[in-house]
Amino acid sequence: MKELKFSDQSRPTVQQKRRKKGSDVMVEGIENQIAFINDPTFKIERYRYVDHENEDGTISRKKKLIAAKPREWFWKNEADIWMVELRYGSSYIFEVDPGKPSIECGPKKQDIVEVLETVKKMIVAGKLDRQIADCKDRARRRVK
Repeated sequence: MKELKFSDQSRPTVQQKRRKKGSDVMVEGIENQIAFINDPTFKIERYRYVDHENEDGTISRKKKLIAAKPREWFWKNEADIWMVELRYGSSYIFEVDPGKPSIECGPKKQDIVEVLETVKKMIVAGKLDRQIADCKDRARRRVK
């Protein structure tokens, strides 16, 4: 007879399986910003819920696929130097160094791409896992 090995793990829900890891959210956002800098006509396809009037006059919400340009994370300061403010998702400012929400890039727009690539490498290497977890917690608290 085989001895049983008990575990404290429970089966993940479908919602938990679908949820992206924090590092994946950051990398996707960075890749979208790089694509937008290299091609100003770049659009992201997203699902939005829109009100739809039915034949009987009632209003229901329908899921619709739309294409929209991403919100810019970058701007020029008074000294004509490009700055970038990293974001977790679309709303939460991601601070690589606590208390410093933006990164100075340089005078050329291509400098932004270099900074974003560097941050992306840091995320993939796992050097920013603690900051990503903190940002993800802030986002989770707002949802509940």
